[in-house]
Amino acid sequence: MDKKILEAAILKLGQSADLLARFKADPAGVRAGLGLDAYWADVISRGERNLLRSAGVNDGITILVSRWFQDNLSDSNSNDQFTFDGRSSTDIPDVLDNIVFAAGCSHVPDLLARPEIDPPEAIERLKGAYARLKAALEAVRPDVLIVTTDCHFQDFQTGAFVVGVGAEHSGSMEFFKRADLDIQLKGDAQFAEQIVASARGDNLEVEAAPVVNLDHGLIVPLRLVLPSKDIAIIPIVTQPHRSYSPFGARAFGQALRKAIAGSTKRVALLATGGLSHWLDPGKFGAVDTAFDGYILEMLKHGRGLDLANLEPYPLLDHGQYEFLNWLIVLGALGPGLKAEVYAYEPLQASGGGWTVLNMNVDTQGAAHV
Repeated sequence: MDKKILEAAILKLGQSADLLARFKADPAGVRAGLGLDAYWADVISRGERNLLRSAGVNDGITILVSRWFQDNLSDSNSNDQFTFDGRSSTDIPDVLDNIVFAAGCSHVPDLLARPEIDPPEAIERLKGAYARLKAALEAVRPDVLIVTTDCHFQDFQTGAFVVGVGAEHSGSMEFFKRADLDIQLKGDAQFAEQIVASARGDNLEVEAAPVVNLDHGLIVPLRLVLPSKDIAIIPIVTQPHRSYSPFGARAFGQALRKAIAGSTKRVALLATGGLSHWLDPGKFGAVDTAFDGYILEMLKHGRGLDLANLEPYPLLDHGQYEFLNWLIVLGALGPGLKAEVYAYEPLQASGGGWTVLNMNVDTQGAAHV
């Protein structure tokens, strides 16, 4: 259910003591007037703040529910765990005809730069999953691959989303003493400029960057997944250290969708980064497997796009600052698409919960453009 409906219903209860009393006495009888289905009426009546937070309901509003229905001013019955409620999306996937591939994967540098630091069996499982993505990408013969990542080393002019509009892109892994992994790829300047124009047409802030120096965020996944250098690459870069908005990432993805709809190119999408991953001093190496599991279940059940409803803090607190990269791709795909998880490995030495998954756009319906 849309979080706006949930928030409106809870606020309406707060505006009328009589309505609140009637709802407490008979949630099933009152719910229809609040626009609630039976499931969410039950969640609210039990004061299940954790489930409401998992749906993206504003924390200030969920506190009201805890106080009303549990008489618990200290909120001691809630915690910071996000809980998958077991429900699949009811949305019918509406993938554009010319989106021929979509996937997500981590971009951990150590996977290529020094894989020996992690358990070899886990590395083999991850590399096997990347090989499956590569085969799937090669089979659909895309004209262009749009790849999302976050900024690690490069300094851009703004705090906005960045689109690489260059005719070619190059990058180095010399930061990790692996210059042998350096890469040079062709771009698609014209299509990239169309993406910029689409975002600006939706009143979104976007930076058109003539130069995007590829770092491990793009080099690692592209070396593992890209079947041919004949495929043009358009990098889209988020800057979570400057601005962080899950809602904004979804909106940018929706603008990207418009640009793709106006193109005749066969387009592939690849989201990179995460899952849980901290660079904070004293926290590097931590992995939040519980929250990673919540994210993966949402993606597997076609509800990945709902994660844009979360406030920034929950994602950041659970080490998910790179998930903006994924939300852009999910925004371009639309709701309802169920991902297939190829691998998930929580690896402390390299510092995160690493995953590889395929959105299987070719098997889940398409819109005609």
